[in-house]
Amino acid sequence: MIHNISEMFGMLLFAGLIILEFALGLLSIVAMFVNIYRRLIGRRNSKMQPCRTCKNSISSSAIVCPHCGEHYGRASGLFNSIIGCFIFGFFSMGLGFYLLSEFLETFETFSFK
Repeated sequence: MIHNISEMFGMLLFAGLIILEFALGLLSIVAMFVNIYRRLIGRRNSKMQPCRTCKNSISSSAIVCPHCGEHYGRASGLFNSIIGCFIFGFFSMGLGFYLLSEFLETFETFSFK
């Protein structure tokens, strides 16, 4: 009985890992489309905005105010890159499908007795 409970717990953890991998893949694909949308909107609307600190006019896409040095924290990262999101999403979805196939093979041999 204890042996089956530990196998069931392992199967549940494995299923959770698969769900997490698919969720990360979907999240990065959604982030890719959001980044594409932001780039398209940014090219159409290059609005100016006032700086939070010095109130001088700066670009809405500015990372640092050229007048006072106020940092806006929009540095480029993995989820701000279209190609990075695509690669991470493709890798995560591929790993999720691989883990799903392994899970199904393991599930076939699992006994519920």
